[in-house]
Amino acid sequence: MRSSGEARTVEDDGDDENGTHDDVAKGEPKSWTPAFARAHPVYTRVEPPKRRLPPLPAHLSRPTWARLCRQVGAFLRTRLNNSMSLRSLVRVVRAEMLLAGASIDDVAAALSLAVTEHPELTTLDRTNMLTRRLASEELVDQLLVWLQESETL
Repeated sequence: MRSSGEARTVEDDGDDENGTHDDVAKGEPKSWTPAFARAHPVYTRVEPPKRRLPPLPAHLSRPTWARLCRQVGAFLRTRLNNSMSLRSLVRVVRAEMLLAGASIDDVAAALSLAVTEHPELTTLDRTNMLTRRLASEELVDQLLVWLQESETL
């Protein structure tokens, strides 16, 4: 006989006189699970998606690349003048890539890739009303100017 609170499968006829089940007595696994053991979609933990980064250049370390991508996103997001930190980061990227054996063209391509392939670019890219240029285009030009200035130092 089925007691209240038990979730049994359809094979259970409910005519068990002595209260024992043959499949449990034989050591076979139970064919039912309690209702609280099943995962409920409302109570499952939702984790935020991992930060997506543009493809990593061959001669640059992942922490430096992640820092550059964060700085680019912050520059596009806030429009505050964080150019000094971004400019120093361009110098770091240049030094690291040149020490790893990259050419100056590879460094320029990596800097422009950090902007053009940024995952938040579609939502953060704005048009400058005075110059009628996108903020991403102006940022790429500024990064390349800083790269050229660091060449002369």
